[in-house]
Amino acid sequence: MTIAVPTSRRTADHYRLPDVVRSEWTKFTSLRSSRWTLAGFVVTGVVLGVVISAVWASHWPHLSAHSRANWDPTNNTLAGLIPGYLVIPFLGVLMMSSEYGCGSIRSTFAAVPRRPLVLVAKAIVFGAVAFVVDEVVTFAAFLAGQKVMGAAPHATLGQPGVLRALVLSGAFLALMGLFGLGLGAIIRRSAWAIAAYAGLVLVLPMVLRAFPGNPWRFGPLIILGNSEAAVRILPGILSPWAGFAVMALYTAVALVAGGVLLVTRDA
Repeated sequence: MTIAVPTSRRTADHYRLPDVVRSEWTKFTSLRSSRWTLAGFVVTGVVLGVVISAVWASHWPHLSAHSRANWDPTNNTLAGLIPGYLVIPFLGVLMMSSEYGCGSIRSTFAAVPRRPLVLVAKAIVFGAVAFVVDEVVTFAAFLAGQKVMGAAPHATLGQPGVLRALVLSGAFLALMGLFGLGLGAIIRRSAWAIAAYAGLVLVLPMVLRAFPGNPWRFGPLIILGNSEAAVRILPGILSPWAGFAVMALYTAVALVAGGVLLVTRDA
């Protein structure tokens, strides 16, 4: 007589989203390069925000009346996030494309045949990590940067637009990282996906300046500038919330396209 032995191990077809999320979390956090890169961004972002705030504050006594009227200490401090414009999206690209590069994507898809589930799990893990790290850098740079303003006017969380600028800036960076993840799923090769990100985000808006109708104003970095602004909202550019919605649309398109290609292409 054969006795069935109960087992808690699941077959590939029975993996659920929480299982895949835990797997992707383990893969992401086990990489020292990811941990060190994020830690380096935290330190660099805060230090750069403090330095830029101090430099701008030193010019306060010499500013014209017009410049003082447009003084935005929140925007000045959040200039420390500039390294994140590249670091976070590049990590997003690598979270997907690195598995193709080393061939481990075959093992991933063998364990989880429902390929879109893998992309969703990666997006959840990376989006959550990026959002937390970005918000930590944003608020830490702001609080530290305001301390070195000296005699120049400084901002507080209770002032109009400040809290919105901080929250949107961190969330916007997380969306840029997920956009990079989508490009990694679409292109699969790290170098090409990173080049595509740089071309779309950095180069294309400059090219579009030559076209009528100001299409360049829909570039991610342009609308990010207004998301970071608490006082100096640029005219003719998308409002902070509209810009955030447009970046969310870019990200959704990249992730959906990546998900479709995961299903239709061989690993």
